[in-house]
Amino acid sequence: MKIQDIKPTRSAVPARTNYRDYRNELRQDFNGCCGYCDDSDWCVDAICFHIDHFAPKVRFPDLTCTYTNLVYACRFCNIHKSSKWTGADAASHHDGSEGFIDPCCADYDDHIERDEEGRIIGKSVLGQYIVKQLNLGLLRHQVLWKARRARALQAEIPPLIARFKAAGLPRDDLYTGLLERFMELQQ
Repeated sequence: MKIQDIKPTRSAVPARTNYRDYRNELRQDFNGCCGYCDDSDWCVDAICFHIDHFAPKVRFPDLTCTYTNLVYACRFCNIHKSSKWTGADAASHHDGSEGFIDPCCADYDDHIERDEEGRIIGKSVLGQYIVKQLNLGLLRHQVLWKARRARALQAEIPPLIARFKAAGLPRDDLYTGLLERFMELQQ
């Protein structure tokens, strides 16, 4: 399954002289989630999320304030990516087996996915490289993914209860189905 619940995009925003001034727009464009691992900033202070320079600002200072080069990233992914870059220029971000893919590009889904347990895995040699370099195999990414699924299920409970009550069905059917779905997340 896709790693990102909602594909991030980058809006057209006015140019700024300090990349940090893009934080609000980046957070909105990336749906409040890390572009690389899709961890949400829902349960942490959004200020703990970083602004990653996809093409590192150390190597490409002219892109420091270029909005299309910025990624809303959790601190874990940003720290692990750091200024790693395999290409000789900003446009050469990978060679097919090493490097990175902009998480806003459709190609991202061709190389990285989640398995049914929520673990992030590489689907290709390049995807495996990215998973290793960004340390996407951390248990925290799987746990946070499952927690987000559990919250979504929790939101489904009140309408289900109302529906079953209105239909006059036994409460055992309601509890059984809901608990089975919830337990699948806990395995």
